Amino acid sequence: MRFLIGLFVFALVSAPASAQERYSAWPGAEPSVSADRERLQGFVDRLNTLVDEGEKARAADPRFLRDLRDLARGYDRPWRTLVLADDFGDGNFTADPAWTVTEGRYWVEGGWGLRSRIDLAAAQTQPQQQEKRSERDTALAILGTILGQAAGREKGGGSAATGVAATAAIHTGVRITNAFAIEIELSSWLGQGRLEFGPYRGADRATGYRLAYTPGGGLELLRVSPWGSSVVERVAGPLTLEDKKTHRIEWTRRADGEMTVSLDGKALFTTVDRGVTDPFDGFLMVNRGGEYILKRLAVYGTE
Repeated sequence: MRFLIGLFVFALVSAPASAQERYSAWPGAEPSVSADRERLQGFVDRLNTLVDEGEKARAADPRFLRDLRDLARGYDRPWRTLVLADDFGDGNFTADPAWTVTEGRYWVEGGWGLRSRIDLAAAQTQPQQQEKRSERDTALAILGTILGQAAGREKGGGSAATGVAATAAIHTGVRITNAFAIEIELSSWLGQGRLEFGPYRGADRATGYRLAYTPGGGLELLRVSPWGSSVVERVAGPLTLEDKKTHRIEWTRRADGEMTVSLDGKALFTTVDRGVTDPFDGFLMVNRGGEYILKRLAVYGTE
């Protein structure tokens, strides 16, 4: 038994670097990468089986078997079912998969991805403009009443036409298991605002987890609920992604609640939170005052 386990350990640790480092290759990548990844996972599965058998038969030192299980865990990728993938290459975000904008504006920019921009200066001056329009509209309404005409709304006027949203939110509905792997490529173009994204539960999208990035600041992992949000883990930074380059964020969650977040291949933190134990109903992204381009997104589940 020890000899067989040793062989699998050797095969595991000597697996091609591409299989270990390029787990996050996107759908449609070259077949060799996918094959290497599947081969590595096959070794891990078989090693776990041998460790299970070794524990039952007491065929090796328990500490040795525990060390092997810990080693296998570091290479194990239980998220094997692709549940959501989009690179916006078709120029459309309203179908396959269908995204819904609930606030602000999003558009697909050819060759880049799904883009959103919030003009904070315009949003901050909006209340003053609304107050001036209110005074003007009141005078026009009085005049319209006197003349027996409809209240004078100018063409293109009104808050619906001229309002500047301070938030841009978009989501897509898809079943995501409680254990998941999220791989996202994005770029940030302004040193202001905040970006949040993550899986949600419920029609109101008020429950779940979110990663929140503040330009020039840090990264926070939040657990959200209808009663508010709490910080699960935080990286103080500073993290500055405003170089107009695409950066990759990987976020994994295991069945026991362990979550790991990495940026451009470098692990930022690992933490545990069991506050949300049910599957999720979709994925959302919220722009709170910056400019971001979502280039690619892939979400994996365990079933």
